Amino acid sequence: MTEELEEFAPPEVHHYNEIGEVPWDIQNYWKQRHRIFTKYEEGVWLTDDAWFGVTPESIANKIAEHISASAPKDKVVLIDAFAGAGGNSIAFAKSGRWKRVYAIEKNPAVLACAKHNAKIYGVESKITWFEGDCFEILKTHLKDLGAYSVVFASPPWGGPGYRSDEIFNLHTMEPYSLDHLHKEYSAIGEVGG
Repeated sequence: MTEELEEFAPPEVHHYNEIGEVPWDIQNYWKQRHRIFTKYEEGVWLTDDAWFGVTPESIANKIAEHISASAPKDKVVLIDAFAGAGGNSIAFAKSGRWKRVYAIEKNPAVLACAKHNAKIYGVESKITWFEGDCFEILKTHLKDLGAYSVVFASPPWGGPGYRSDEIFNLHTMEPYSLDHLHKEYSAIGEVGG
């Protein structure tokens, strides 16, 4: 890690420079670091868990493109309910489609990664960050934006351990089932289509 990163990064945040620094269980992800963030070498931060949770940049850009094109024109705010290390939030901000991107992350170290990574991509001023539980923040801080918003949710999915499941079931996934997500998001506006 560079001195600058050591000075500002929380202890659980890393920027690995060589594979020998990387824990064995995330070395496969580190080998794909430039697919995850093309600007990785500019100092991207990730926690060890964020490596397998962040949406790779090309996929995040495609998601942002599709949502931007398909959202009604009167929807001018994008809420990223599970911002993680910032992959999708950054892509939404880069799209230029949204007047504002609101990004919510409950883990303070992962939120520090997202904010730092947004600076690397030059979109830090286009994103408002919230630390906390997305369901509470939607109800308390963002409830009045429902009519103008698209809520994007890429929830935690349990990490690579899902491979041992015979079937990945959206209705029983942890920590949030599809039914739970639908119920919570319905409270701030129209859900579904």
